[in-house]
Amino acid sequence: MGQEGPVDNLLRLVEFPNVFVKISGTWAVSEEPYPYCDTHNAVRQIYDAFGPERLMWGTDWPLVENKCGYTGAMNLVGKELDFLTDEDREWIFAGTVLKLWPFDSRSQYISSREGV
Repeated sequence: MGQEGPVDNLLRLVEFPNVFVKISGTWAVSEEPYPYCDTHNAVRQIYDAFGPERLMWGTDWPLVENKCGYTGAMNLVGKELDFLTDEDREWIFAGTVLKLWPFDSRSQYISSREGV
């Protein structure tokens, strides 16, 4: 029996519909330079299991500044992961977050608390 890794542990959580995954930190686990191609298969496995509607992008800022930079981190999902469609990217960059956190409601709350 083979040894399971972090991706295997994460994939077991797919059965719980309230679990969402942030795509970030590829630079931290990669043994290759940008675009960290040795991590793309793991991201693909996570994508295949959870779907884009349960994925979101994370910047890893400020730590990423010493690696590929903010732009590189954004381009990894925006351009380098060639299995993602434009619609997938819309979900990952914005749609999932907007589904989880209704920013209109939060904005109204913040506005009502001004001057407190």
